[in-house]
Amino acid sequence: MDITEQEVFQSGDVHQLVEQLSSLFQKAIIIENKHFELIAYSSPNEFSFDPVQQKTILTKRCPLFIIERLKKEGIVEKLQKKDKPIRLQAMEDIGFYQRVVISLKYKDRLYGYLWIYEANEIFREKDFSFLTKIAPHLGKLIHEKEHEVQHDQQSVIWKLLNNDFINKAEIIQEANLVSYTLPNEFTVFAASVKDPNYLFLLKKMKKIFKDAEIACYLGKGTEIIGIVHSDYSEQSMQKSMKLVKTVKERLSEKERSVLSIGIGNEYKQIHHIRKSYLEALEVIETMVFLHIEEQFTYHFDHLGMFRYVKSMYKKNISEQYRNNRIIQLMKKDTENNSELLKTLWYFLKNDCKVGQTAEKLFIHPNTLNYRLKQIVDMTGIDFSNVHQKTELYTQLLIFYHVPDFEEFYKKSLI
Repeated sequence: MDITEQEVFQSGDVHQLVEQLSSLFQKAIIIENKHFELIAYSSPNEFSFDPVQQKTILTKRCPLFIIERLKKEGIVEKLQKKDKPIRLQAMEDIGFYQRVVISLKYKDRLYGYLWIYEANEIFREKDFSFLTKIAPHLGKLIHEKEHEVQHDQQSVIWKLLNNDFINKAEIIQEANLVSYTLPNEFTVFAASVKDPNYLFLLKKMKKIFKDAEIACYLGKGTEIIGIVHSDYSEQSMQKSMKLVKTVKERLSEKERSVLSIGIGNEYKQIHHIRKSYLEALEVIETMVFLHIEEQFTYHFDHLGMFRYVKSMYKKNISEQYRNNRIIQLMKKDTENNSELLKTLWYFLKNDCKVGQTAEKLFIHPNTLNYRLKQIVDMTGIDFSNVHQKTELYTQLLIFYHVPDFEEFYKKSLI
């Protein structure tokens, strides 16, 4: 399709314009509003969208983890200030491929974003100039279609979670308008569905929140966010753990396996809602990264070392670091069809307790002691050295939970 600038500016429909651009550039294109909710999309074929774009299309909004990562990297702030396209490099740990993005503004007000997955052929300077020219026209179209802001509890909660209020007076004013009682003490409770086929779980979670009289935000994505208030009889943290128990009771085993829960810390200042919200998301992100199906921790304060797992994974991969003791045990297991590495992992995660470890491995304590002697003789591990144990524990934690990391280690055996 041969399209001219004049034809683009004559188009008065966002969906039609996106199709024209996709055809022109032969690339997958998505337009989102300023809240990262899907407006329109088009691609040359169904295989052109990357994993993040696919999830955005399925759930009608960019995943929250991606939004928060873009904010953390300063990309959102940059887009709000710039009027020209930006090329974003890939962030492989979150499935975000290289793409071009430009903010869509009208009369200096932000209305949305245009995302283009570059794939194999990189954009040229003239393509960037073309995007710069049409961006204000798209911003105008979105402006014209945009309805008045809804004044309801959901919109107030979303603005609280994103620090969109100018000051506390504005928070109080909008909360009063929608009859939302601001908490004196609170924590944020977030639930995220990992499999788009189970999005119906969000309605179940909304019912659970409603039954517990908890105000929540449920947008177009895969997450639902509740603000749990403390009251005279119970603190918000206690209420949150009761909610977890309710979720376990009401959902099937399969449903629980595709739902991740995160609970932020408890705060008293209303401007800390976003902080608690980000903490709750970090719990979920950590569980998803580690491929945890049977969630064992829900509260941010209980993450401990798990908070640093992703950073350690990235550092090991970037520096091509592998623990030599682990490699030794992997080679031995491969040669003899033994389970020395698994034995070491169970021993470390059971706090080096022989009886408890043997029970978990379904072996006799004497058999475990024999294996441990083999491990020590082969690798020289000193189980009284806390630094050695910590290093091995963290390496094996990632090894047994992140498939890519196991493959990374296996490459050393070839």
